Amino acid sequence: MNPELAATTTYHQECDEVIWDALRNNNREALAVIYYRFFNVLLQRGLQISSDRELVKDCIHDLFLEIWINKLNLATPISVKAYLIVSIQRKIMRKLKEYRSKQNEIDRLPMEFVASKEDQIISEQLIHDQQCIVNQAINSLTKRQKEAIQLKFFANMSYEEIAGMMKISTDSIYNLVSKAIINLQKELSKEAEPSLH
Repeated sequence: MNPELAATTTYHQECDEVIWDALRNNNREALAVIYYRFFNVLLQRGLQISSDRELVKDCIHDLFLEIWINKLNLATPISVKAYLIVSIQRKIMRKLKEYRSKQNEIDRLPMEFVASKEDQIISEQLIHDQQCIVNQAINSLTKRQKEAIQLKFFANMSYEEIAGMMKISTDSIYNLVSKAIINLQKELSKEAEPSLH
């Protein structure tokens, strides 16, 4: 499907989350709309990580293939754009790590300590508990605050980049992120307080 056809699709005026839900319900047209809506954003972001244009394009194609294959198990993200940006960054980083490994560059890294199975289970449980607490705190934010936090701290974007993506001023992004951090700190401090029950 080419961009011209995608532009005339039933979903072209719908918000990202509505189209994502249609994708999850086995709608190939919705997948095409998401693909063409975000391809250039993902390409530009990917090229900031690797200058290999073909590698970045391959990663984008792989990402959308995985999304389609796993669509039934996907949740609707708070921000489709932020979700895709974070996903493509991780995919490109993994691909670069694989290439480095093949070139034996990974051999220069120090050998990591191998933890026991019990230590691994405890560590995984602690990480899971911490993630639940953080997710709960993030869910207390407004939709705009969540999107700004995801783009800033998960996608590692600059305030200027986020301002351009969210179509508001850089000062507004500073305020949005600042308020979001204050709210997160309040929520996390509540979780840290010992229970009286």
